[in-house]
Amino acid sequence: MRRLALTLVLVLGFASLAFAGWDKCQGCHSGKTAPDKAALTAKFKTADEFVKASKESKSPMMKAASADEAGLKAAAADLGLK
Repeated sequence: MRRLALTLVLVLGFASLAFAGWDKCQGCHSGKTAPDKAALTAKFKTADEFVKASKESKSPMMKAASADEAGLKAAAADLGLK
């Protein structure tokens, strides 16, 4: 039973890492709640600009995301920003 529990914890832990970057953002950034991928890539030309704006966002929905700089950089890379 312990092996099964440990295996489950490890699998779920690795699965959560797979949903980093844009995958984590696209739930809200669909164009309805927040700007979609096309709008963000049109607005931001570089990854640094994207990360800076995300960290400075006043939106309460961005509070958790703005604290995760690595996740923001991964999202910028997924968006094709350099």
